[in-house]
Amino acid sequence: MFQKFKETARNNFGFLFSAVILFWLKTYLAYNLEFSLGVAGIYQQFLLLINPLASTLFVFGLSLFFSKPKSRSRALIFLYFLNTVLLFSNILYYREFSDFITVKTIMGSSSMMNGLGPGVFKMLAWQDVLYWIDFFILIFLYRRKKGKSEEHGPIKKRYAIGTLVIAFALFMANLGLAEIDRPQLLTRTFDRNYIVKYLGVNVYTIYDGVQTAKANSVRASADSSDMAPVLDYIDTHFATPNPKTFGQAKGKNVVYIHLESMQQFLIDLEMTEENGETRAVTPFLNELYHSTDSYSFSNFFHQTAQGKTSDAELLIDNSLFGLPQGSAFTQLGSDNTFQAGPQILKPLGYSSAVFHGNVGSFWDRDNVYKSMGYDYFFSSETSYTLTPENSLEYGLKDKLFFQESAQYLEQ
Repeated sequence: MFQKFKETARNNFGFLFSAVILFWLKTYLAYNLEFSLGVAGIYQQFLLLINPLASTLFVFGLSLFFSKPKSRSRALIFLYFLNTVLLFSNILYYREFSDFITVKTIMGSSSMMNGLGPGVFKMLAWQDVLYWIDFFILIFLYRRKKGKSEEHGPIKKRYAIGTLVIAFALFMANLGLAEIDRPQLLTRTFDRNYIVKYLGVNVYTIYDGVQTAKANSVRASADSSDMAPVLDYIDTHFATPNPKTFGQAKGKNVVYIHLESMQQFLIDLEMTEENGETRAVTPFLNELYHSTDSYSFSNFFHQTAQGKTSDAELLIDNSLFGLPQGSAFTQLGSDNTFQAGPQILKPLGYSSAVFHGNVGSFWDRDNVYKSMGYDYFFSSETSYTLTPENSLEYGLKDKLFFQESAQYLEQ
């Protein structure tokens, strides 16, 4: 069987066909091993099986426009590599965020990746070799056909164009079948999983790029007059501050601690140890929560998407929700001045500081905090020494972070 596979790869169309089959099978394997797409029934499983075919044939078919056989084969290998990088990037991203990578995230990925460090390696799994071994198989096939490729002359342009037309026809057929099961697929896109499930990762990436370009165009054409209805809405929905609580903290220090992944059910939760002794999970927070000197707010809802921690910081400091795609910190932060807590308190004589036990460039914090009006930023580059013993992939361990931060708070 493998001998027949090698024979098929000896001519340019055979080499293209081999590449399409390899990548098609790899993508379908990734769908089933890595992504939770909510596939139900034979019909959706069939759509999942066929959806990589059209886009893969189209992208790889671009290599046919190279006249020289050697250039044609190398172009195909390069396109194969890029497609593999895109697929594998989505696999790693999905493992961390349970979502597919967006163009906006890719554009702001450098600041985020600076903070991940060894965290990326912790996302790797044994099956990842399956997503790269086919690339080396393709190189092996190329080397086997290398000496014989000169036997085949240039491929006529009409054949190259015909290949793209066939790919487009396959895509339209795929889209038509998808619309039967999911009407208005490309107009009701509240869930990216649907586009990947019905049309594939490549089509999703192209679609997301188009949507991003449209959003950027709208932003570029925005005018100051667009603020009028927003201001009118704020004026008509103004909520008068509660006179019993408003201004109670005047003249006092304000400290807030942002706890990653902290939820309400932990308050008053008790766990029984192996020796039978029962202990509170959050004893200090329980004390604060039930104290007559403190307030607890239940009408508080988080909306953190791909921005994760940075979305939460945006919400806490600015009373603004994050973006549906990407992170507001990396996309908007350094270009805007926020009406944030530190900025509001500055005229009242307050100075402000923020502490983060990782590199300042993670989520572009070193720039965004300035836009929020913070006077000081203590990060691992300026204030903390990170070692393999005292840190994890996302920075300094919590207890050590508090201990080292106390000296700066005292000043």
